[in-house]
Amino acid sequence: MRFTLLTPSSRSPSRPTGKKIAWVETLIGKDGAPDGNTAIYLADRDASAPPKRITAAASPVPRAEGSVAWSPDGTQIAFLSDAAKPGQLQLYVLSIAGGPVKKLTNVKGLLASPGWSPDRKSIAVLYTENATRAAGPLVAETPETGEIKDAFFEQRLALVDVSTGGFRQISPADMYVYEYDWSPDSARFALIAAHGNGDNNWYIAQLYTLDAGPLGLMKPIYKPPLQIANPAWSPDGKKIAFIAGLMSDEPSIGGDIYTISATDGEPSNLTPDMRATANSLTWAPEGKIVFGETVEADAAVATVDPASGRIDTLWRGQEQVSAGLWGTNISIARDGKTSAIIRSSLGDPPEIWAGAIGYWRQVTHRKRRRETRLGRSQEHPLEKRRL
Repeated sequence: MRFTLLTPSSRSPSRPTGKKIAWVETLIGKDGAPDGNTAIYLADRDASAPPKRITAAASPVPRAEGSVAWSPDGTQIAFLSDAAKPGQLQLYVLSIAGGPVKKLTNVKGLLASPGWSPDRKSIAVLYTENATRAAGPLVAETPETGEIKDAFFEQRLALVDVSTGGFRQISPADMYVYEYDWSPDSARFALIAAHGNGDNNWYIAQLYTLDAGPLGLMKPIYKPPLQIANPAWSPDGKKIAFIAGLMSDEPSIGGDIYTISATDGEPSNLTPDMRATANSLTWAPEGKIVFGETVEADAAVATVDPASGRIDTLWRGQEQVSAGLWGTNISIARDGKTSAIIRSSLGDPPEIWAGAIGYWRQVTHRKRRRETRLGRSQEHPLEKRRL
């Protein structure tokens, strides 16, 4: 189960209010196993009405649909679907007010990670032209036949015009882009990228900025000694935050939280003495950073003030808390306080919860709560503590 609370991770500096939640569920085939298809659901955060399924398909047949991205004003949803051709994802947009689903792209290759520009005029996507498989070092290679060549595909950043569907790749052809974040003024991106084979070079990826304009000027900002991930532009556009540390594989993020000037300079470690590892981060409106962390095998959510370095724990528990990604991460609304999570533990199966951080209420009831043969875990005292 994967979901988004009006925004995918931290890609939209102007996040909506968090009144609705969209999520993605894996579909189960007749044999009781996942059939490779997924479905998108939409629900009001505080309403008791059943969730509504969103699809680009003309009829309610199983499709691969996901990667939900809300527009900054919360009136539209962008998502990926292979409704037009099985196995080929395209970008679609749906108005929450009603009306037909709009198909924006007609590409050949892999699309991933759509993210709206703050001005709502464009949607950025990661695009691998003519890709034969999904991106990532943990994805199985496509069997080669005929003459074997040492070839690889570059995942590039592309822009889609919401009004016209115009599609253009803007990052360099020899650069593999792993992650991105829009600047608050919609003029630039923060990128984590590397030259060459994307499966091999994530470990030496660097932080760049990239102009969103026609020239697509790219500037190196920081060459780290270790791995970096989760770039996030500050609300005032002056800094970029990221997580840096010794990481095993691309999806598994852990380390300290850093900030660096969006123009130049040396990074500043905000959490040098933290006895935990940060897994995700998002800027709050007042300039603090909300982050998910792993603490002695517990999941936790905390804030750090870039000005003072003060860390405040908001919640901690012996369970798994995620927004569909690896590690502890939550989806946060515009106010920096309302959030949604996929919550599970030894005794409770995954369900979506939403509300103020640490005071979530259950939204989905996909499985009956049951005791497992592994026993029941205990709550950490901080889970009941109001901070």
